[in-house]
Amino acid sequence: MDKDCAGEKKALRKRILALRDALSFDERQRKSAVIQSRLFSLPQFIASRTVALFVSFRSEVLTESIIRGALSLSKVIAVPVTDLARKQLSLSRITDYDTDLAPGTWGIPEPKPDRIRPVTSDELDLVITPGAAFDRQGRRLGYGGGFYDGLLKSMTVRKPAIALAFALQIVDEVPFDPSHDQPVDMIITEDEIIDCKEERNNGWPWLF
Repeated sequence: MDKDCAGEKKALRKRILALRDALSFDERQRKSAVIQSRLFSLPQFIASRTVALFVSFRSEVLTESIIRGALSLSKVIAVPVTDLARKQLSLSRITDYDTDLAPGTWGIPEPKPDRIRPVTSDELDLVITPGAAFDRQGRRLGYGGGFYDGLLKSMTVRKPAIALAFALQIVDEVPFDPSHDQPVDMIITEDEIIDCKEERNNGWPWLF
């Protein structure tokens, strides 16, 4: 990645995360409930069996209720386990939110070592991702580690990637490095569901 792109990403990340951090907990809770309702009504989610879901941290869209709700619907829920040495994510099935998780890398809740139940990326039907900023074409700005880009890139058969974000995280254009960055296919906010594949129909022939 060239220095200009890296600098643009850093500045955008800082700006959007400051806006997101400024949301009160009540605002995040209210908006997250709408996002959960939109996700659960999505045909792709209804039809899914195995779903990768992130465990929310700091000011992200709140996913505890989403995970609990998905488990109650008998979905197989796989959450990330961070491997810092390899700079990659693995996935582990959780069956009980309260007993399976404990603070892990960066304080983000992850499965306890004795509760690891590996799920391969190829077993997934959907990947639900976090992020700092997105544009309507699905370009995603993460937190700088490249973990979700690596997860999406590792799939033998690419599965739909859905981002959960607040409306303030949608920007006109996210700086993008096609050699590394992986786009998402859909973004769900409290205001709308963005079909990114439809938005980028007239471009990006190299993506799929």
